[in-house]
Amino acid sequence: MSAMKIQLWIEGLGQSYDVLVSNGVVPDLALQELYVGREWLDIEPISGVELSFWSETKRLEKLFVTRLETLPRLSVYTAGLPELYSLIEKQSDVHALFGKPTESKGPIKMPQPMGQTGGWESYPLDPVIYPGKKVTFQYTSAMEVKTLVFTLIDKGHD
Repeated sequence: MSAMKIQLWIEGLGQSYDVLVSNGVVPDLALQELYVGREWLDIEPISGVELSFWSETKRLEKLFVTRLETLPRLSVYTAGLPELYSLIEKQSDVHALFGKPTESKGPIKMPQPMGQTGGWESYPLDPVIYPGKKVTFQYTSAMEVKTLVFTLIDKGHD
């Protein structure tokens, strides 16, 4: 899997599952409901990458790229990322490249097995290339980037 595929998925945010499948952007996998009544349907097209679709519209609204194994048996994405993101390993790298976040939440202690987290920070993506999209960096307690989450800024629902 290449950085180009991740870029296509970022660009695909906001499009329907059917359109993305028909255009060959995502594989034709069964959308999974993790539990009854959940508002999201997911596929994991490759290890460490999860695509989440709003259940009512089947519109792609979230792309999770997990870079570090923080829970046992958590799948991790080890292939390439778009150039800018391949340079990022820790919070100081994020700040050097993106500056001050538009949203953030500091470290919090979660129930086990998660334990202490490093919080998260969000930044809007370039509005010319990725209009209406943002990236959130989730951190470990050591402030390493564990997950990149690409989402729509305005989903039109909670």
